[in-house]
Amino acid sequence: MLNKQFFIFALLMSLLVTRSVLAEQEKLEVSGFGTLATATADTRTYQFRNDRSQAEIAKKDGLAFKPLSLIGVQFDYSVSNNLDFVGQFVYRAQDEQNLDSVTQMAFLRYDITPSWQLRAGRLAADIFHFSDTRDVSIAYPWVKVPTEVYGIVPARSFDGADISYSKPYTDFSLLVKAFWGQGESDFTSDEYDPITFNDLRSIGVEFVAFDWSVALKHTLTEAENDNSDSAFVATTVAQLQPFWSGATDFANSLSLRGATIQYTSLYMNRYLGDWEVSGELSHIDSDSLALRHSLNGFLNVSYLYGAHTFYGLYSFAQSDTYFLSEAQPDFPITPNTAELAVFIEEVGSTLAHNQQSFSIGWRWDLKENLAFKAQVERTDIEARGGGLRARDGLVVNSEDGVAHTLLLALSFSF
Repeated sequence: MLNKQFFIFALLMSLLVTRSVLAEQEKLEVSGFGTLATATADTRTYQFRNDRSQAEIAKKDGLAFKPLSLIGVQFDYSVSNNLDFVGQFVYRAQDEQNLDSVTQMAFLRYDITPSWQLRAGRLAADIFHFSDTRDVSIAYPWVKVPTEVYGIVPARSFDGADISYSKPYTDFSLLVKAFWGQGESDFTSDEYDPITFNDLRSIGVEFVAFDWSVALKHTLTEAENDNSDSAFVATTVAQLQPFWSGATDFANSLSLRGATIQYTSLYMNRYLGDWEVSGELSHIDSDSLALRHSLNGFLNVSYLYGAHTFYGLYSFAQSDTYFLSEAQPDFPITPNTAELAVFIEEVGSTLAHNQQSFSIGWRWDLKENLAFKAQVERTDIEARGGGLRARDGLVVNSEDGVAHTLLLALSFSF
């Protein structure tokens, strides 16, 4: 059972804040954001979803609003000059709908000095560059953040604490942040079956200037459990030990339980007049076969023309294709184990994504806090690499595929 002491503490603080609102309204700021969006694809084989946790999908001959639409509200309450509380609650399509699941952030923030800051509670998962604004569509030009980078890690927040140090220099500002905590991430699309991550440690360094920025983040964590599919396959493989001497070791390699996982990301952007060039490169790896080496990234070029932004976006996810016959040539293939062999390859391929997307889009800022966006995306999917798309059936297949997706969104803040 996930220990939520940080979250519970912050939640109790939010109740105290609510009680004192009427007396001290000037200390409370309320803001929010939202997206009303739809998506449709031209294929029933490789259907669109925003990330790996979603069961809601967009497919041929239909419009889907649930994968991308959401509404969020944020409360900022000043307790004193150097202590405040932040609560952010986001409602979106997900398997669980309760107070815990909609609470994106709930933390206390303490300014130790002008340069040092401490936060404790539920915090945004600071793994990639857009982790803090991942759901705030008005904050970036695209309809959504690139799925090839952000869709693999559906976790949006963790319970814990971080400490940050910031310092301005002549030509840039420096920010260093360290985090420790734990949380959950749902890697399934059929039912709520989360994986718990313990002892999550993250360190980030960011340099920001007027027309450029660079950020490097590195995260280590340990998976406490498997999802049901991986657990079933690993247990079944272990039962082959009387017939195959390598069964136990191979079963252990299939499991995420106890596996050390690492994430590293590098983000850069540069403004050149009305042009912006930005990109992010990330590496994901673990000592489990279920989550092997993966290189992911995107490159964006945007042009600002008055209230209009036109952009081209390339994104990719690349990992090694898994074949049981090559990885385990001694695996006993018999009529009784043939189906198990298919399931093993499914576990080895579900998080081994091989696809690339080319997108063009247009953003029209109707007001300062209201933007319309349209994006057309072509995704080329390699065989055994389509786990980021939702499928009717197994990920393991021998055919490449192509999917075209149309995305329309109205993004706003208040």
